[in-house]
Amino acid sequence: MVQWFDYFKVPIGSVDPTIQETVYNSFYKFVYPSIYSMILDHSLTEDIIQDAFIKSITKGPYIRSDSNIPAWIKRLAYNTTLDYLRKLNRERRLLAHPCSYDIEIPSDSMTVDREVERKESNEELYRAIDELKLDYQVALILFYVEGKTYREICNELRLTESVFTQRLARARKKLLHNLQRLDSKDIL
Repeated sequence: MVQWFDYFKVPIGSVDPTIQETVYNSFYKFVYPSIYSMILDHSLTEDIIQDAFIKSITKGPYIRSDSNIPAWIKRLAYNTTLDYLRKLNRERRLLAHPCSYDIEIPSDSMTVDREVERKESNEELYRAIDELKLDYQVALILFYVEGKTYREICNELRLTESVFTQRLARARKKLLHNLQRLDSKDIL
């Protein structure tokens, strides 16, 4: 006589749908008490049973024929429940300790003034950079903004180090000139 758990040895798709339903119902009744005693929540227990059933029908055909299938099913259900509890515990820890970001909140008007000045200076700086030749803009941005080394920039632009050094020096000089010019316009 074939027991309901013997159907786990064959691919479940090859079994008659009414027998599939009987196998699931028997599986459900077999593992429900042990899972519910660990979870104490009916709907979560049902979810875990479904996960365990899917694992069992997937792995069942690969079981050795002399295996104790009921014990294997109980162990699979138990392990699935433990996996769920570990996941739940991990999520609770994440919620208990949310990520903290170092966000500087201005505490006084002096800090706000400095922040406004910094933004205006940055805008001025980028306006001055935009007025430079493209070669100078690239040199300044690669070195100061992207933080690349001379060697990396020279490889990228296919320049010798002496040519790049001279270009960067000229770019800085021209940038200083542009910034001074923009400052003098603001004063007038």
